[in-house]
Amino acid sequence: MNDIGKGKNYPPEEPNFIEQAACYGLLNFLVIPSIGLFMNILNRTRVIGRQNLAGLRPPWILMSNHLTLLDDLFIGPIIFFPKVLLGYQYLPYHAPEERNFYKHPIISWFMRRSKAIPLIRGHGLYQEGVNRLIRAVKSGGILHIYPEGTRTRSGEIGDGKSGIGRIVYESGAPVVPVYHQGLEDVLPIGEGVPRIAREIRIAIGKPLRFDEDRKLDNDASTWKRITGRIMDAIREQRTAANARWGFRPIRTRFKEFMQNKYQNNA
Repeated sequence: MNDIGKGKNYPPEEPNFIEQAACYGLLNFLVIPSIGLFMNILNRTRVIGRQNLAGLRPPWILMSNHLTLLDDLFIGPIIFFPKVLLGYQYLPYHAPEERNFYKHPIISWFMRRSKAIPLIRGHGLYQEGVNRLIRAVKSGGILHIYPEGTRTRSGEIGDGKSGIGRIVYESGAPVVPVYHQGLEDVLPIGEGVPRIAREIRIAIGKPLRFDEDRKLDNDASTWKRITGRIMDAIREQRTAANARWGFRPIRTRFKEFMQNKYQNNA
C-alpha cells in the first residue's frame, strides 16, 4: 500500500536541525559526489554560462527542458555544486511526479529526505504541491522544475504549463533558464540502466526577472506571458549550445520504445 495522493509524501515545511543535517549529509556526502563521478569521469559533461550564477543568492528558480526521468539527479549536482556546500538553504527543492517516484518504499524514503515536493499530473495548478513549492521559494528556497511538465517525446522543446507562471508570479523569484542535451543517450526512454561514455551539454542563461510582469493581474493571462518568456529563454540557450558545440539532434527513441511495447503486448 502506498501513500500517493494522501498528502503524506511532503517534506516538512519547517525542518528541524536534525532533519536539515540529515538532508545535507545525504546529498552532499553521498549523492552529489557519486553523480559528479558518473557525469564527469564515466561520461563527459560540458557546461557554458556558469558565470551567470555568480552572485546569485536564494531565492531563485532553475527551469530547464526535460529529457529523462532522472534529469534532476543527473543535472542538478552539476549546476548547483559547489554552492550546495554553503548550507541547507542552497540545496534545491524538486517537484517530482508523485506516481513515478513514490511507489517503492526505499525511493519514497529518499525523496522525502531530499527536498522533493511531489506533484500529481492532472491535478491542476492549485494542488497542494504547487502551493508548497510557492511557499518554499518565498521562504528563501531554490527550486529546480521543468516548465514543460513532462519529458519530451519528439526532442523538441514544448510549451510551458501555466502553473509555472503562477509559481514565478507569486514567489517573486528570478528564473535561470537552462538547456541540456545528452541525457537522452545516457538513459533512453524504456531503459533502466544509465549508459556511460556519453557527452552531456549544459547551457546556463542569465537570470530572468519579472518585476514588470508582476505589476499585471495575478491571472492566467499573466502566467501564460511569464511562461512564454521562460520557454523562449530556454530555446535561446539551445541556440547558444549549438553555436558553441555544433548542432546535434535529440534522439529520444520514443517511437522505437512504443513500437517494441506494442509488439510485446500483441
